[in-house]
Amino acid sequence: MESPIISVCLITYNHAPFLRQAIESILMQKHNFSWELIVADDNSTDSTREIVLEFKEKYPEIVRTLFQEKNVGAFCNWKDMINAARGKYIAYLEGDDYWTDWNKLNEQVTFLEKGDGYIGCFHNCEERFDHDDLKASFLYCSFPGTLDVSFQDLIYKNVIPSCSMVYRNEEFNKVPDWFSKLKMGDWPLHLLNATVGKYKYIPKVMGVHRNHNGSTWMALPYEKANQYILEAYDVMIEAYSDKIYFQNQLITAKKTLLNPPDISFKSRCINFIKRFVN
Repeated sequence: MESPIISVCLITYNHAPFLRQAIESILMQKHNFSWELIVADDNSTDSTREIVLEFKEKYPEIVRTLFQEKNVGAFCNWKDMINAARGKYIAYLEGDDYWTDWNKLNEQVTFLEKGDGYIGCFHNCEERFDHDDLKASFLYCSFPGTLDVSFQDLIYKNVIPSCSMVYRNEEFNKVPDWFSKLKMGDWPLHLLNATVGKYKYIPKVMGVHRNHNGSTWMALPYEKANQYILEAYDVMIEAYSDKIYFQNQLITAKKTLLNPPDISFKSRCINFIKRFVN
């Protein structure tokens, strides 16, 4: 079977209240290139799987399913899904988030088809609190306009909303084995991709990232999130032993996070960690 231009990878676990909106936001995309939708469910205990099968029956030529027979955890489910993708490009979405612009995929793929030197591109997203009516939505990115994002820009802060990214599946078409030691996938993946090319930021809001009581990272206390991020630095520093330039940058970033030079920088580091949690 001919490989599609783009694989849309949708990861789910007990997302029944949100899943239809997520899938419909994918199906509403307007473009003229071949594509596939891979839905990976981590053995949900609600009606998530039934909803996925409903869409698979309706769109059998597009929808592929990856059903875990036991709960393997969000990261292992994510890794299996990314490794199953056959597309030239990969877009990623979680089952409780959704896209808001019908031209999102077309705009991003069109850019990457012409954008030599770019490994991927991303856009802004609305951060929405579904569990608390007293908290106002805000934008994930605060950049004033379009810009290039490099490895150096990502080592201290994850500036790329996971539901906004489209990246080339040519350089790393399999997630490296060392990823299995991590407690998160998106930030290390952004960094890995950035070793071979830049990202382009598109200054448009084209998606919504939900924050709610069932969110995995939201439930983590600050100390635990901090521990996971420091562990991620250690894993990546070891994995980049053959990429000394990038390894040294990671070492510097970890040292700075452990020993911030001033209070304002410490505050920025805390906000960096909270970016994963919130």
